[in-house]
Amino acid sequence: MKITRPAVAALLVAVTGAPALAQPIEIATLGRAPLIGQSTSPTELRYNVRTHEATVRQAAYDLGLTTAQYQEFRTQLDAHPNWVTIPRHLDAMTWAADGQVHVLHDVIIPANQKGVEVDLHSGDKLISLFLPAKCGNLSVIRRNVPHVAATHIRNFPVPHVAAAAITAPAPVVAAVPPAAVVAPAPAPVPIVAPVSHAALGFLPVLGLLPFLFHGGGGSSVVNTFAGNNAGSGGGTISGPPPCPPGTDP
Repeated sequence: MKITRPAVAALLVAVTGAPALAQPIEIATLGRAPLIGQSTSPTELRYNVRTHEATVRQAAYDLGLTTAQYQEFRTQLDAHPNWVTIPRHLDAMTWAADGQVHVLHDVIIPANQKGVEVDLHSGDKLISLFLPAKCGNLSVIRRNVPHVAATHIRNFPVPHVAAAAITAPAPVVAAVPPAAVVAPAPAPVPIVAPVSHAALGFLPVLGLLPFLFHGGGGSSVVNTFAGNNAGSGGGTISGPPPCPPGTDP
């Protein structure tokens, strides 16, 4: 029995138990209109994709992927795809009937469905592609990549060390007057009383004093000296001073 597109649509409506125009479309059971069939492991899923390469490529184009994006999807799928739990709410899911690929938008699938996830980046969009293991119906979720505002850091030029040394003003240092050099005080000059000519005139007399007091002819000398100086204004000598007691003159 050939299943036509209207028949499959009616089947989906019957399965969900909701009107055809309800949003979103909730699917109670996967695998009724599979794209590539059921897979039990990532290895088997990759094999089923290669077996139904043309169908999978057409499903990718119907979901809006470009040729380059599909090639990237295949490259990641053949490398190390992520085995995950498929999100329940999908932006779109493909399915096939009678060799034709179809797309359902805004779909909710049963919980805890395992499968493969491949993430692609397109501008500010993250394109997450899913292949449920139960049916292989290629599905997509598009998200906006959070845009982090660039932080503007203003870099102020740092002056070169040499330039800073040249341009920096010299520190003001208060001028300190040189210490006063104090000349040593001259040695005190001994005070010498001036010698008068009158005092010099007595020097010969002082030399004759011993003879005046001890010599026998001292009286004549004294008298002579006194006579010679009587008219000169000098003092008068009357005689020798008295001898100490007990001594002869």
